[in-house]
Amino acid sequence: MIKWPDFAARLSRHGRGHPVEAASVLFGAGLNISSVSFLEFIMELEEDTGLDIDVESLDASIRTAGQLYDRIFAAL
Repeated sequence: MIKWPDFAARLSRHGRGHPVEAASVLFGAGLNISSVSFLEFIMELEEDTGLDIDVESLDASIRTAGQLYDRIFAAL
């Protein structure tokens, strides 16, 4: 499992360098991550950690970086 600081640093690179906190909004006002950058982040995370992340489970209910982290690592 990847620790929060590393997850946040990786996500920051895809969020145009904005600092990432658990309450940071992913899309729109906030980190303003594009859908392409989001998918690149997920693919990078899968490759680096060996995880198989079900992108379908990452639905619109996930609004913040903390919620994304919790959803991805909840099953581990």
